[in-house]
Amino acid sequence: MLQRGYRSKGTWIPLWCVLLLCLPVAGCSRDGWLKLYGYDRASLLKKNMTQEDETLARDCVDLLFQNRFDEIEARLDPSVKNADTHEKLAEMSSFFPSEPISVKTVEAGVVHGRDSSTTTITVEYQFQRSWLLAHIVIRTKDGLRTITAFRITPTAEPLEVMNEFTLDDKGFSQYAGLLLALSVTALTLYAFALCIRMKIGRKKWVWLLAILAGVCRLTVNWTTGEWFFTPLAFLIPPVTISCTAYGPWMLQIFSPVGAIAFLRLRKGLASEATPLTVVPQAGPANEGSAQD
Repeated sequence: MLQRGYRSKGTWIPLWCVLLLCLPVAGCSRDGWLKLYGYDRASLLKKNMTQEDETLARDCVDLLFQNRFDEIEARLDPSVKNADTHEKLAEMSSFFPSEPISVKTVEAGVVHGRDSSTTTITVEYQFQRSWLLAHIVIRTKDGLRTITAFRITPTAEPLEVMNEFTLDDKGFSQYAGLLLALSVTALTLYAFALCIRMKIGRKKWVWLLAILAGVCRLTVNWTTGEWFFTPLAFLIPPVTISCTAYGPWMLQIFSPVGAIAFLRLRKGLASEATPLTVVPQAGPANEGSAQD
């Protein structure tokens, strides 16, 4: 009788594997996380802005604090100036309670276009009992820098504290995103460990890579709880977490299509790779045996 020489075995995932993937979510500091990618906060900010842009942004806020509105208007892009500009600048100036204790740039990003670039800079001003965030958008075209957006936002705490990764005081959307991320991580690890133990020949290396792949990105803003969906996206591994110098943590979850496909097809893959063995059957006694 022909039998397949394959015997299924149970597969388990070491708990430390799951804990290792959860470390960035559970307790890794922002400085430590950025250091993994070779950055600190200052170098990351400088990568996304020029010194000229930062100087222009801070100078405009200083002028606002000094009520020198005409000089600010001279630096505004013509597309954003109107009859109410002076009045709006005066209103923004009223947000400054006194001379700031400290000033630091907390966010910077740049978008390059065909013939121009747009830099967004956020500067944080600390006072005795409050903070202000100054958001400035600078457009550079043909060497000329103009301000296309200028906004002041009062806050009750520093931006770093507002965007700290913590499980306290979070809503359903954050907890749902975290649960989904842990579920995708566990599923991927299970399929990966199962594939390592299976004997499927050279196909194993292709499947190991496919198991770690994810498509269709779902991003969860850990500070606000907002969800964003990107249909055309691909990444290895399917769950990541990212952050900027002082901005919110972003939990990115991809659909683990490779892991799901492997788990659905694994029995067929194992059968194809398993050799056939011949198991002899017990038969009747030989007719030519000795007789009493």
